[in-house]
Amino acid sequence: MKLEIPESFYEEEERCGYVVSEKMKKIWAVELDLLYQLQQVCEKYGIRYFASGGTMLGAVRHGGMIPWDDDIDIMMMRDQYDLLCEHADEFEDPYFFQTFYTDEGYFRGHAQLRNSNTTAVLRDELDKGYKFNQGIFIDIFPLDNVVRKRSLWKKQVERIDQFREQAKILYRTTKGYDPAEASSLRSAAHLVMPAVSLIYDYRTAYALFEHECRRYNDRRTRYVGKISFMPEGLKMYDLRWEFNGVIYMDFEMLRIPVPEGYELHLRRQYGDYHKFVIGTADHGGLIFDPDTPYKEWLRRYRESGEEQPE
Repeated sequence: MKLEIPESFYEEEERCGYVVSEKMKKIWAVELDLLYQLQQVCEKYGIRYFASGGTMLGAVRHGGMIPWDDDIDIMMMRDQYDLLCEHADEFEDPYFFQTFYTDEGYFRGHAQLRNSNTTAVLRDELDKGYKFNQGIFIDIFPLDNVVRKRSLWKKQVERIDQFREQAKILYRTTKGYDPAEASSLRSAAHLVMPAVSLIYDYRTAYALFEHECRRYNDRRTRYVGKISFMPEGLKMYDLRWEFNGVIYMDFEMLRIPVPEGYELHLRRQYGDYHKFVIGTADHGGLIFDPDTPYKEWLRRYRESGEEQPE
């Protein structure tokens, strides 16, 4: 890792009545290093970004990670996100900037910056045979304009979900098809989908998904939001003016930008955000191994059929 982290950081400690283990400190260290790499590239190209969700809450309330959190979230306006994507090659091994366009079979709709020498696997994806990078990551969300008219918004949300799901199905029954890992239903679909893909393939479906996310970006809407991540999530929408200014706050050994309207953002998403709700930020479905490259971890899992012991 390139970020200098003091040895004392890795020690188990109690924060806000919650014990943060040595392993979690290692996971945090990997994520903080990823955030540091992102900061270097954003500063180099003048890309404007903000802490998001639990990371924003951590900066405001804790001056760092929420003690029971296990990830880092960043957001930026779509034009800034596109600029960042143009410079994906700035991230050199073991760092990997992951999008649909840099990693075959990845359909999340936002970017993730990963460390390939580590593991972060979703438990419900263990047996799906995904080949994309599954190192420890930070999330980078684009913010798109949200149309005010409810009928237009509902139609947009439906199309976003529809096209993304089509892209996944088309990929997993054509280029991403693996007979050794396929269900009987997917095997049956594989018989007809290659013919369908001659007319309408997964790339086309994903392009339509992205077009829907950007549909109203030429308008000056009142709200912006993570519509590519959770289109129906009203708590994910923010007033545009909240991003007019930036406040830099401590975040462990780094300083990160928070939008000047953070108070509204946090109240909208968490209610009384000053009140601790211990355990709610932990993504229990993720299996972390900060010491093992994801390819090696997955190889061992596929050979044994069991999660690897720590």
